[in-house]
Amino acid sequence: MKTKVTFAAILLGTIISSSAFAAPGNVGTIRFIGSITDTTCDFTGEQGGAQSNVINLGTHTAAVVNGASGTPVVDFSLVGTKPDGSACEIGDGKSVDVSWVPASGSWTATGLENSGTAGNAVVKLMDKNNKVFNALYDTVNYVDADAPNGKLPFKANIMNTGTSATPGTIISAAKFSVAYK
Repeated sequence: MKTKVTFAAILLGTIISSSAFAAPGNVGTIRFIGSITDTTCDFTGEQGGAQSNVINLGTHTAAVVNGASGTPVVDFSLVGTKPDGSACEIGDGKSVDVSWVPASGSWTATGLENSGTAGNAVVKLMDKNNKVFNALYDTVNYVDADAPNGKLPFKANIMNTGTSATPGTIISAAKFSVAYK
């Protein structure tokens, strides 16, 4: 399933639900955001050559999750396709910003909150340089050399929260937006 994500819709929903209604009395702030782009693409996830919007982080023991580095890191990409079916490549002298916001739960100090049954576990989502996304770092920039054939590389794994993880399911989701510049 390909999903066209509009960053403005995601962010506007977040702003309206948290900022606009939080103002006391008869005052408030409304922020207007949007973007202008030369490229419009449909994006889907790709892991091991298979395209899907589900990234399989595998099944692991609590001992592995509770280790210093958590589970093995899984590489995946966001792959963009133009309306004509060709790859969305960044192009010379241009760049792309990819932003992530939690779709379920929120960012924790160590990753995306787990809404599954495993206790004290998170999904650590990382950029091309292994930098971990969180509430303070949610956008990464890619240039043409970073994304061969238009594939924007990312990584993820399962980590404990700093407290020993307990067995159960891992369910987490993040929304992304891609802005070509």
